[in-house]
Amino acid sequence: MLTGTSRPRRVILAIGLLMLAARPASSQSLAYVGGLQYATGDFIFTQRTWSAYFSNGLSWSAGPLRASASVPLVMQDAGWLQSSGAGMLVPTGGVSGSDTRIGSGMGSGMQNGRMTPSAGMPFSRIGIGDPTGRVELALVSGEGGMRSVSVVGAMKAPLADVNGGFGTGKWDVGAGLSSALSLGGTSVFADAVYWKLGNPPGAALRNAVAYGLSIGRVLPAGGWSALATVSGASSFWDGLAAPVQAGAGLSYLLESGTSISLFTAAGLTRTAPTISMGLAWRAPLHQGHDASSVR
Repeated sequence: MLTGTSRPRRVILAIGLLMLAARPASSQSLAYVGGLQYATGDFIFTQRTWSAYFSNGLSWSAGPLRASASVPLVMQDAGWLQSSGAGMLVPTGGVSGSDTRIGSGMGSGMQNGRMTPSAGMPFSRIGIGDPTGRVELALVSGEGGMRSVSVVGAMKAPLADVNGGFGTGKWDVGAGLSSALSLGGTSVFADAVYWKLGNPPGAALRNAVAYGLSIGRVLPAGGWSALATVSGASSFWDGLAAPVQAGAGLSYLLESGTSISLFTAAGLTRTAPTISMGLAWRAPLHQGHDASSVR
């Protein structure tokens, strides 16, 4: 799965594609996961902005337990967006020391539903983002197919440069549920996590629920699968619409067990990226010999 990789709602799309493409795996496995993602939009700003992420991480599973972690390299044209643990880009307008353009009540930079982003701040164009981690424990797991319900714990550690615009400087912690169901070659994935979000200096973010729902199917062409998804989160700010986006993707499974996915998504609300696109991959590093479960 893409953890943190993927920032404008990572997830459920890349998660579903990689799960759909995966072969029966061992009782214990380790894989390298990574991704490239680009997102652009004006969000609530008077100017358009963009962010790109190159993430690298590891995914481990043993029986009902799964864990993953990744660290992104962030590229951006400005520091007006901070990446939250909820997987969405949060428009703050820029953080510099103790100042931000959005505080409780949206700040003085907000006019007619648009915000003039901070100017003259020393934003960096490239840097290391906050690392993210996720643990899942299967409560229900069926035999012979992807039928599962798992409890989820996740976090984002505040290691990125706040003044450079790469993070909020606070811990984000989440907990929730994920599920997967496969019937007749069609798979359904759902994911909902409640996030306690740390506030960047001078801002007051709402805690949020991030969610995703996707439907996928293995295609007749060998190794290919397709997925459609809707994902988003509850509103981070009073007076702003909740971010929602819809997307689709294709995944290909190589004989080596490595899977590669392409995906794109379009924002359905102004607070989501207008367009995001990316590439995700998963390469097995170690697999045991028990093929009784699906990963």
